[in-house]
Amino acid sequence: MAERGKQGSVEEKKIVCWASPGCIHQCGLIATVEDGRLVKLRGNPDYPTPNHGCADRMPYHVNWLYNSEQLLHPLKRVGERGENQWEQIPWDQALDEIAAKLAELKEKYGPETLALHEGTYRNDMYGLRTRFLNLFGNPSNIGCAGTICRCNTVAMNYALLGMTNARPKAANVKCLVLDGCALSETAPLDFQRLKQRKTDGDFKLIVIDPRKTAAGRFADIWVQLRPGTDTALFLGWINVIIEEGLYDKEFVDEWTFGFDELRARAAEYTPERVAEITWVPPDVIRESARMYATNWPAGFHWGSATDMLGRNSVRVEQARVCLRAITGNLKIGGADVIVGPGPIINGTIGVRDSMLTMPERISPEMRKKQLGSDRFRLMGWPGYEAIAPYHEATYGIPFPTAAHNFVAVQPLIWKAILERDPYPITAMITWGSNYLLNGGDVKTMYKASKSPNLELNVVMEHFLTPTAMLADYVLPIASKLEKPMCATHEDFAPNIACGEAAVEPLGERHGDFHVWKGLAERLGFGEYFPWKDEVELADYRLAPLGLTFKEVATEKYFVRSDEPWTYDTINPRTGKKTGFATPSGKAELYSNILEKLGYDPLPFYEEPPESPISTPEVAKEYPYILITGGNFRPMFHSENRQLGIGTREQYPDPIMDIHPDTARALGIEEGDWVYVETRRGVIRQRATLTDELNPRVVNVQSHWWFPEQPSREPWLGGLWESNCNVLTIADDPDTFDQITGGWPLRALLCKIWKAETVDASQA
Repeated sequence: MAERGKQGSVEEKKIVCWASPGCIHQCGLIATVEDGRLVKLRGNPDYPTPNHGCADRMPYHVNWLYNSEQLLHPLKRVGERGENQWEQIPWDQALDEIAAKLAELKEKYGPETLALHEGTYRNDMYGLRTRFLNLFGNPSNIGCAGTICRCNTVAMNYALLGMTNARPKAANVKCLVLDGCALSETAPLDFQRLKQRKTDGDFKLIVIDPRKTAAGRFADIWVQLRPGTDTALFLGWINVIIEEGLYDKEFVDEWTFGFDELRARAAEYTPERVAEITWVPPDVIRESARMYATNWPAGFHWGSATDMLGRNSVRVEQARVCLRAITGNLKIGGADVIVGPGPIINGTIGVRDSMLTMPERISPEMRKKQLGSDRFRLMGWPGYEAIAPYHEATYGIPFPTAAHNFVAVQPLIWKAILERDPYPITAMITWGSNYLLNGGDVKTMYKASKSPNLELNVVMEHFLTPTAMLADYVLPIASKLEKPMCATHEDFAPNIACGEAAVEPLGERHGDFHVWKGLAERLGFGEYFPWKDEVELADYRLAPLGLTFKEVATEKYFVRSDEPWTYDTINPRTGKKTGFATPSGKAELYSNILEKLGYDPLPFYEEPPESPISTPEVAKEYPYILITGGNFRPMFHSENRQLGIGTREQYPDPIMDIHPDTARALGIEEGDWVYVETRRGVIRQRATLTDELNPRVVNVQSHWWFPEQPSREPWLGGLWESNCNVLTIADDPDTFDQITGGWPLRALLCKIWKAETVDASQA
């Protein structure tokens, strides 16, 4: 394997752990490099956050980097898509040909014909990506997991509070609510701190989850609700808290808007009615509501489970925001205080992603072409135009358009490819995403990827994933171990994190910066990409703060504001308290933004699009409620499945959870291969029997593929065997969240049976 690096030396590099191969929690690590080769990683004790590396994923990073299947050279398809026939080509040739094809398609169909697909938090180049799209003239036809993973809740926070919220630290709260969050699997360091806090002192823990997770085993209250009914539960909490006078009257009077309207809406959700919806007894609803309201400060730590419900999904977050507000947990000293943008040092803010994007280049006419923004308005241009004036008037900086709270509706991209409706999508660039594993409705995505209507399909990747197997060009991208990083976490946090590259890029790999700059130069707008590399761009972003990339990456690591910017801060622009960046200047229980966009301004509960109640006829054939998306350490999404890294050796097979009573009735024993079928398809996983979920509920693990299988049709790396998204819905907009366009991945209906064979394709 060809490498570039120092020889005959030992170095220590200070890096920031990021997704691929890590996760999204920005741990500070020290990399030991011998003769240009990474040999060891350990936590950086000087890193200014508590995240100093986890024992669950970090030990595998070296093996991941030097795995024999890493892509080292640009590849061009020479056979049919899916035949696994490639030729190596130089980078310049790849970029020349891609740019030429983009120019041709733009001339023929218009700039809207390009779509991007990407993963959340996989990189630090979102500002540059958006800059490229806006200069190309594209209406931000970006498909990503943001509409089903945290970013939709971020968008709701911008609408209700004018800023996103940070997750509370267990050390600062007297009561923590985990909602749909398997913290032990997704954030092991946070989980260890939570366990310690529970051991040490007066601390209440409420876990809301259909499964008894590791945290649920030592929770004060485990609320085992029916999957998909979280909004109803929280409206029941609001009902109890208001009716029993447990809310913070002073904060409500001074800093909230629409309390009387919320009271009237919550009156509809008595504990008895909510119990019928959620399967949670009325006394548990009351007890958990009281525990949250009477142990101040209290905070919510939520997972992506509630983001993946489809219809009514972000109403869960709207109800949680209302709870944070009426209990005073948004006020100074509370657990969920909203902090403004940053970092700000000596009154000066650094260059955030939003300041790089140039949204003024997109005309009102072109903005209307963003896929899905006519119907699912919050996370597109209509939401931007409704929220941005208040954000910019309050904070004096652009509203984020580089983040994943501003995207198109992903399933509509596949429709535009296959049906050329409302116009043809003929080119797609995928970066930081393996969409055939993390999207919904794999069959439709597969058809679109294979369609001749898609004339250009480019994938930027580390490995030949199932998604890359169907590309026309595969560009070998440097990982976070191989490139410097300077990130604002998609503008969702008031800080900038910087880290060095541990080693020089392997083979001919380059960072994403090289692609966006290279394409921009070839398409005629390279002058807007004046930086020679990632470090020079980082220096530009840090210059207003009087800092350099080298200084931050090697000494400071993590730049924060001098003082948090909150609703109570005196705004230098007005000389008055900043308030909230909303039409009322307050936390909005009744949302003026949602009302302006044509939605109900108050939270309400709507039944999942597929359930025993909404689709009783379907439930007769598919009697079990299915949870997809179960995460488990040390895997992170679809990464780390390759043999030889150590993770697959530890967990060779996908696992589904089933209650012993259900298993017994179906003749299923521990370790059996089991078929799981919905109306969309069938997969197989191994059964694990557990009484920590309801007998009517089944849970399957997410993101499973098998890189050891052939990279050609019909195998495509085991795409079809155990991939939970074979089972999910993403082809019916009526099932989507009507505010954001998120599609349903959980709370579906299924049937299960013991496998007599182990080939799901034969089922």
